[in-house]
Amino acid sequence: MDRSHWMYEIGRIHQKYLTGVQSFLKIAEDDRVIKGKESILCPCMECKNFKEFKDINDIEYHLLRHGFMYNYTCWSRHGESLASCSTTSTSTVNNDDENNDPYISNDNDNFNQGNDDFNEMFNNCEASISENDQEKLQHIFADSEKPLYAGCEKFSKLSAVLKLFNLKSNYGWSDKSFTSLLEILHEMLPKDNELPISLYQAKKLMCPMGLKVKRIHACPNDCILYRNEFEKSHKCVTCGASRYKRKTESEEYDEDVSKNGPPAKLLWYFPIIPRLKRLFANEKEAKLLRWHSDGRKDDGKLRHVADSPQWRNIDWKFPDFGKEIRNIRFGLSSDGINPFGNMSSRHSTWPVLLCIYNLPPWLCMKRKYIMMSLLIQGPKQPGNEIDVYLSPLIDDLKTLWSTGVKVYDAYKKENFNLRAMIFCTISDFPAYANLSGYSTKGKKACPICEEETNWTRLNHCKKLVYMGHRRFLPRNHRFRNKTTEFNGQTEPDIANINFDAFSKVENINTVLGKRSRGEETGSNWRKKSIFWDLPYWKCLEVRHCLDVMHIEKNVCDSLLGLLLDIPGKSKDGVKVRKDMEEMGIRKELAPVERGTRIYLPPACYTMSKAEKTSFCQCLHDIKVPSSYSANIKRLVSMKDCKLLGMKSHDCHVLMTHMIPIAIRGLLPENIRHTITKLCLFFNMIHSKVIDPESLDEWQTEIIETLCELEMYFPPSFFDVMVHLVIHITREIKACGPVFLRYMYPFERFMGFLKGYVRNRNRPEGSIVEGYSSEEVTEFCTGNRSVLHIGVPIARHSGRLAGVGVVGAKLIVPSQDNLQLAHFVVLQHMTCLAPYVREHMEILRLTHLQKSEIWYQKKHNEEFSEWMKNKVSETHGQPNVDETVEKLGNGPDFRVKSYQGYDINGYTFYTKNQDDKSVMQNSGVTLIASALEFHGMDHNARLKVAKDSYYGVIEEIWELNYHSFTIPLFKCKWVNNRSGVKVDEHGFTLVDLATNGYKSEPFILASQATQVFFVKDPSKPRYHIVLQGKRRILGVDHVVDEDEYNQFDELPPFSVHIQPLNVRGTDGTTYLRSDHNEGIYIDKTS
Repeated sequence: MDRSHWMYEIGRIHQKYLTGVQSFLKIAEDDRVIKGKESILCPCMECKNFKEFKDINDIEYHLLRHGFMYNYTCWSRHGESLASCSTTSTSTVNNDDENNDPYISNDNDNFNQGNDDFNEMFNNCEASISENDQEKLQHIFADSEKPLYAGCEKFSKLSAVLKLFNLKSNYGWSDKSFTSLLEILHEMLPKDNELPISLYQAKKLMCPMGLKVKRIHACPNDCILYRNEFEKSHKCVTCGASRYKRKTESEEYDEDVSKNGPPAKLLWYFPIIPRLKRLFANEKEAKLLRWHSDGRKDDGKLRHVADSPQWRNIDWKFPDFGKEIRNIRFGLSSDGINPFGNMSSRHSTWPVLLCIYNLPPWLCMKRKYIMMSLLIQGPKQPGNEIDVYLSPLIDDLKTLWSTGVKVYDAYKKENFNLRAMIFCTISDFPAYANLSGYSTKGKKACPICEEETNWTRLNHCKKLVYMGHRRFLPRNHRFRNKTTEFNGQTEPDIANINFDAFSKVENINTVLGKRSRGEETGSNWRKKSIFWDLPYWKCLEVRHCLDVMHIEKNVCDSLLGLLLDIPGKSKDGVKVRKDMEEMGIRKELAPVERGTRIYLPPACYTMSKAEKTSFCQCLHDIKVPSSYSANIKRLVSMKDCKLLGMKSHDCHVLMTHMIPIAIRGLLPENIRHTITKLCLFFNMIHSKVIDPESLDEWQTEIIETLCELEMYFPPSFFDVMVHLVIHITREIKACGPVFLRYMYPFERFMGFLKGYVRNRNRPEGSIVEGYSSEEVTEFCTGNRSVLHIGVPIARHSGRLAGVGVVGAKLIVPSQDNLQLAHFVVLQHMTCLAPYVREHMEILRLTHLQKSEIWYQKKHNEEFSEWMKNKVSETHGQPNVDETVEKLGNGPDFRVKSYQGYDINGYTFYTKNQDDKSVMQNSGVTLIASALEFHGMDHNARLKVAKDSYYGVIEEIWELNYHSFTIPLFKCKWVNNRSGVKVDEHGFTLVDLATNGYKSEPFILASQATQVFFVKDPSKPRYHIVLQGKRRILGVDHVVDEDEYNQFDELPPFSVHIQPLNVRGTDGTTYLRSDHNEGIYIDKTS
C-alpha cells in the first residue's frame, strides 16, 4: 500500500488511515522492544519526532488528531531503514502541493520552517548515519527544536550555531577569533541562553554530522602504506625504515601501533563513498547530478564534457554503466602546495581533488563540488611514489566500478546502485608525469608523441628543444621542402601519435619507494601507473589531460620575454645565435665581437626601443570592464619596458586579447601576422561553445602557425610547452571544452586549503580540521536559506533586470529629451504593437501618397501624444491593460539618474564615472537587426560590425511609470558610415570622435551589450572594439547564455585572418632593416 496516499491524501477517519496507524504502532512497539527503550518518539504534526511517550495509546491519539508529520513515509526513527522502506513507499507528497494538504500545518514562522528543513535533511541522510550515532542524532533533533533563549522565535540552538559556522567558513575566521565571538555573543544574549561558548562545544554539537577521515600511516620513504596486510607492521617491508618518529632506533615495539609514538609520515583519506551518499541524500544535489542527461542542450556542439566522444564511447563500451544516468564521472587533479604561503619554505603538501562532471558547467568546478579525497603529508613531494598514496582511493573506485554501492536518491525517493569512474586527470606537466608514469623530461618529453618526439640538442645553450612541427603537415605542403628557413633540412617524415600505451607498460615491474630503483625500461615510461588497475582505463582515448592554463602561461612568458628582451626570460642571446650558426641557418644573425662586448644584430623579432615603449604604453593605457581581469596597468613597467608579476589569468588575457593589439604597427608584417594567429588559436580554444566541425581547421591553422614560428623565432624558443600546443585540439575533440579541464578552479581550491593552516607545526592537520568542519557546515546548511560555502552568490544575482548602483539622484530633464526617451520605450514594448499598427494605418488613410520615410517620421513625432489620448478615451473600460494605460499616460517628469547601473549581467558606467575609475564600463553596442551567424565566420562578423551601433554612455535614466520603472542609456554614438570598419585581421575599428545619430541618443538598457575600446597603436584615430565578459550561467535561473545574448560569443577577431601572400614566406629576411638597435652583451670571463 502506498503510504503517501493513506498518510496524507485521505481523511483520518478513513478505514485505510486507521489500519495504517495500527501497522505503524506495531512497528514502533517492536523497535522499542528490540532497542530496550522505555518510550517511543511521536511522529505527529505537533511533536515531529521530538517528544517521547511511554504509553503507545498517547501516540495513537496524537496521530488521529494531528496526523503524521510531513515527509515521513519512511519510519526511520522507528526501526525502518531507507533501504527497506524505499521499496514499499514509492513517493511522498509533492512539495508543490504542500500548502493544499489539509493535514499539514500552514505555519510560515521562520523557526518552524527551519525545523521542517532540518527534518527533511535528517530524514534524507539517515543512510549515512551509523547506528552508533543515532542517539547523538536525536540530541541534534532536540537542539534544532530548542530555542536559542527563552522566547526566541527566530533561531534555535542548532540554527544559530550553523549560521555562525557558515560565516566562519565563508570568511576564513580563525578558531581563536570564533571562540572569542561566541563568548561575546553569549554575554550579549539573555541569561540562560543556549549558545555554546567555545569552538569545541560548537563542533561537538554537530559531531554526528561529520564524515569519517582515515589517518593512514606511511613509510617515510614512500614505499608502502600501513594498511591491509601491513596494518600491524612496525617497519617498512621494503626499505626497513621505522614506522614511527623516534630519536633512537629501538627494537621494542608495543603490539598496539598507536602506543609507539607519532608516525613518521601520514596520509589522510576522505572516503568518497559516504560523501557520494550524502550528496545524493540532498534532493537538490541529487537533481543536479542528473543535469548532464536531463538538462543539457544537445545540439551537436561541445558545451560540456558529456558532449564529448569519450563520454559517448564509455556509454557504448559499458552499456550497463551508461544507462544509469546517476553514475558519477570524476575528474581527478593533484598538485603540490606550500601551506605556509612563502617562498622561503620548500614544504610541499599534496592534496588529491575530485570534481564531478555530472553537474552543470557552471557548478562542476565550484569549490562546493570539488572533493578532497586525499591529503599527503609533506615536507617532500611524493613524486612517482604518489601511486602508494592513491591506493585507498583506487580501491574504492574499483568497488564503485565493479559492484557499485547502494545509495538513496532523495530526488527520486528510491535506492539505486551507484557506480563511478575517473573520466580523466588534470594536472600541470610535472604532476602529469607522476600520475601517468611517463617521464616528461629528456629527449622524448612529449607524452603524446612518445618515441616520435622530434628533439634537437643545442650545444651552446645546453638544452633540448622540440621543433619538427612540419611532420604534422600534409605530404605535399610547401614548408616540407624548405631547408634554411627551418633547421637546414627537408622534412620527409609523417607524425604518428597513435600509440598503445597499455602495451608499453603492462610488463613493467613497478617498484615504488624513494630508496628503491625500478628496472630500466629503455623508454620514458618509468612505471605502470596505479590507474591501469581500473578496468576501464585502457579504453579511454585521453587519460591524462594537458593543462592549458600552464601551457598558455609558459608560452606567454616565452613570447613576451623574447619580444621585450626581458633579462632572465629572453630566449635570444649569444649562445642561441652560435647554435643557429652551427646549424647553418640565419648566419646574418651571428654574434659579432666588438672589443669587450658582443653585438647581436637585430633579428626580425627584435624590437627597437621605440617599439618596446609603444608596446608597453598600449598595455599601460588599457582599461577593462569590471570583473574582466586584473588591472593590466599594474603589470607594466614603463621605466624598464617589461611586464612584471604576471599571474596565470593575466597571461590568459594578454595572449587571447591584448598582445595582438599591442603589436599592431610594430615588427615586420610576417612576424606580426604569425603572432596574431597564435593568439587567435588560444582565444578560440577557450570558447564555451565549440563546433566540432571547426576543430580540424583549428588544428591545420596551429600546425602552420608553429611552423612559421620555427621560421622566424630562435630554436631556444621551442621548449616542450610550446610543442604541447599542437596537441590541445586533439584533447578538445576527445574530452570537450578546455574550460572544464583547467587547473584554475583546483588552484583556487588549494588556495582555500592554505587558508586553513593555523598551526604552522601541523599544517596538514590544520587543513584536515578546517576542511572537515566546512564539510559539516555545508551539509547542515544545504537545505536552508543561507549562503552556501563554495558557491558564492554571483555579483549580478537579482540584478539581471536592472539595479542602479552608483550616484543616484533625482533630475528634471528638458521636455524634449524626456519625450525622446519616452518614445524609445513605446517603440520597444510588445504590448503596444497593435497601437503602433493602428496609428500607422491612420496616417496612411489620412495622408495619401506619402513615402514610407514620411510616414515613419510623422509616426515618431505624433505617436506619444496620440497614445496618451487613446488611453484617456478608454480609461475605466473593462479589459484595458493596466501596463498599456501606464505607458500611454507617460512617465513622471522627474527622472532618477545614475552614474552606474547593473543589468544583463554587466556593470555600466557613464563616461564621467569612467574617467574617475580604473575600469572602463561606459562602452555599449546595439545590434540593429536580428542576425543569425556563426561566431567564427569573418564575413558574418563584418556584417555584424556594420549593422551594429557603437557608443559611449553619457547618462543613465530610470523613467518612472508609477507602477514600474524602465532604465535607459543616453549615448554618444559612432557614425557607422564613416566611423566603423573591419580590418584584415577581423578587428572592428571605430572612430570615437565621430558623433552620429544625435536625434536618437536613447536605447533601452536591456538592449545594451557591453564593449570596451582600446586605442589602436597603428592608427591613433581609431579604437579597437572588444567584447565585455559576463558570467550569468546559473544566475537567476539562466541556463543558456546563447539564448540570453548571442553577441557575447563573438571573438575579438575572426578565425579567418586573411593569409599573407604565399611568396611572402619565401626568401625570409631575418635581419631587421628598419632599425639597427641590436643587443650588446658584455663578454663573460
